[in-house]
Amino acid sequence: MDKRALPPLPALRAFEAAARHLSFARAAGELHVTAAAVSHQIKQLEHWLGRALFQRSANGVSLTPAGSDYALRIRDAFERLVSTSCAVRDHQLRPVVKIRTQFSVAALWLTPRVASLSRQRPELEIRVIAAEHRASGAMNADIGIYFQRGELPGHSQQPLLSGPFRAYASPALFGRGRDLRPADVAMLPLLHLSIEDRGWPSPGFADWFEQAGVPVHGPLPGLRFNLAHLAAHAAMLGAGVALLPQDLCEDAVRQGSLLPLPGPALPAPHPYMLMCRTAPEEAVAWVRDALLRDATRPSL
Repeated sequence: MDKRALPPLPALRAFEAAARHLSFARAAGELHVTAAAVSHQIKQLEHWLGRALFQRSANGVSLTPAGSDYALRIRDAFERLVSTSCAVRDHQLRPVVKIRTQFSVAALWLTPRVASLSRQRPELEIRVIAAEHRASGAMNADIGIYFQRGELPGHSQQPLLSGPFRAYASPALFGRGRDLRPADVAMLPLLHLSIEDRGWPSPGFADWFEQAGVPVHGPLPGLRFNLAHLAAHAAMLGAGVALLPQDLCEDAVRQGSLLPLPGPALPAPHPYMLMCRTAPEEAVAWVRDALLRDATRPSL
């Protein structure tokens, strides 16, 4: 016999139902066939296996030891077959929207928004992929959020986040009631965002103090981070003042984890762009438009 040959599937269904009910009649009712048909299918299966699965008597049927063991295995196989088939079916029915973006955008801005979008349209499967920018970044996802870099054939690039850099700190660092001046910030611990080594310069505290008219001398001490969400998290913990993109801090300000400090707003040298195919599918277009609308709401 071919080791890959399967027993008759109708006979397996009849056996599983009869073993569960310990009754050919109740199995027949579940399967919408006659008891005689169930009995015939089980005899077929017993012949295929070469051993008895049920003991028949005037009082009804009972499983043989072989039948009891086989019933457990068949039931497990059926459950796995059903769960696997449902998973495949649901995946095919659920539109998938993949969004690839830079780490800090994913952590500080995108995650709360896709959580809201998922509640609005739970039938969508939205996948967030935090990864470094590559020239083909938007090609590996339905939507990409990165700094603009060259042409992407077949894709559009729309400005998404272009707000300025501002100074932020936790209320725990100085208290909510205190009115700080830019000169006071020079006396606080500073958290520097240094991403020049990654090819995308950002304004620093030297620029901020110069714009504020506060003289500072020599290199400014403080912790240094290469990702905005790391500097933002340190600021939330009360470790110091961070100069961060306003768009990425709005949720933390709304929640009271960060406060914007008085002082200049420095233009962002590179806005974040939303990259998407020119003619996307409906689900992708819906997510794209929702993100663009959210980004154009008035800032706090």
